[in-house]
Amino acid sequence: MARDRNVYVWQAYVTVMSIVSLACLGAMMFVIFQSGTNAKTVEGAIAKEQKATDELRKASNARQVLERIVGVGTPITESEFNQLLSTVSGDEKLNAAVKVYTQNMALFGPGASEPSYTKLVATLMQELRARNMQVDTASKKEIELKDKYDATIAQETKARDAEKQKAQDLANQLEKELTKYTENINQQQQTITKIETEKQALVQSLNKKIKDKTTELDKTIAMNEDLQKRIEKLNRKLQEIQGEDFQYAQGKITNVTDGGDTVYINLGFADRLKPGVTFGVLDADITKVSGVSPKAKIEVIKVINERLSRCKVLADRAATTILQGDQIYSPGWQAGKDVLYALVGKMDIDGDSVDDRDTLRALIEQNGGKVVAELMPNGELKGSLSIDTNWLVIGEDFQPKALAEDGKLDNATSIAAKKRGEIELQAKALNIGRMNLDKLLSYLRGGKAGEVMPIGTGLRAKAEDYRKPAAGGDNAGRVSELFQTRDGDLSRNAPKP
Repeated sequence: MARDRNVYVWQAYVTVMSIVSLACLGAMMFVIFQSGTNAKTVEGAIAKEQKATDELRKASNARQVLERIVGVGTPITESEFNQLLSTVSGDEKLNAAVKVYTQNMALFGPGASEPSYTKLVATLMQELRARNMQVDTASKKEIELKDKYDATIAQETKARDAEKQKAQDLANQLEKELTKYTENINQQQQTITKIETEKQALVQSLNKKIKDKTTELDKTIAMNEDLQKRIEKLNRKLQEIQGEDFQYAQGKITNVTDGGDTVYINLGFADRLKPGVTFGVLDADITKVSGVSPKAKIEVIKVINERLSRCKVLADRAATTILQGDQIYSPGWQAGKDVLYALVGKMDIDGDSVDDRDTLRALIEQNGGKVVAELMPNGELKGSLSIDTNWLVIGEDFQPKALAEDGKLDNATSIAAKKRGEIELQAKALNIGRMNLDKLLSYLRGGKAGEVMPIGTGLRAKAEDYRKPAAGGDNAGRVSELFQTRDGDLSRNAPKP
């Protein structure tokens, strides 16, 4: 078969070479014929000579194409070969030969360098030898695999016989085990019944736990929904607070009399203003009052009408000048509503280590506020916090006392500490502002003459700023002597709005 393939390749080679030779001979004869018939006249000879030159060049190009096809002559690149083909594109026979050549050269495969029939024959012969070597190698491999197959068959036959014997031994052992299993099956059935009973009991217990957890989950969901509502309410409260008069002036000085000792402000019954409320006086051009030091303190003496009240200047007149149009501000008072407070711990306002809670409560109410919750020093809680509470006032720091014998807190101290922690956490959750007693006193009463401070800072009250009320007497319609200035001119006879 290999010999027939070689003969076929050789015949193809001879046929191609014959075609190429005939094409070259025909081209040469065509050139000679054309050159011999173009000598009639000088002008015709010149024209024919030019035509002959073109035809000769074309024939030469065709010859180079044929040389490339048969693999003779000077080697040319692929681009040069393609250029030669473009010059002889009108030759149908040559084009047909090139088409056959292109199809035959596909036998080389991709990447062939200067493909030709000469190289094709050599390549085919080389491929034929390689295929013959592959056939010989495959034959040897076949023999080797057959030997290996025979050896494997013999080994597997031996192993199969061994497995049959092993299977027989296992069958005998299985029969013995089956007898033993039959003896134990009843005992196992009893065990399964017991397990099933325990399983049912566990399922019932699990269902009960699931029911309990579901109930607990429902409670948690309800609690979360409640917390969400509280958060929304807190957000609304925060928006309201941002619009409240905690940062901006609340009123103005409308008139200054008595050499600057008495002033009138544009707040009155319509704003729920009461005698005894103190304000800081700020310059007229102040926009936000946070961090600004008031130049004077004034105290409401009498509410005259809906939008007018008379006040007494508390600061030293020699150190400040109050002008008409100046603004007023009090962090402890809001127009039209109460400022709500919660008191925690001992409220010692005069430094005598005695709880002055009643005095502080009266002072708060005098300034338009209200105490809604109190945590007594002994841990007793009166009232409750809400999101409407404005301030949590922290009194004297909690001082824990330990028992000498075991180093633990006594029961009353433990209860007070626990209650204080709970109310502070609740205040934090409700977004309630926090301040100490010193700061509250600076808001409500202020210092003595000449003592002014920036809004928002603390001022420690002095014991002499407060006088105990006189025993007996009828004070109906007037402010308690506790809050009267030294001229006793605080009057509450004006009707309430």
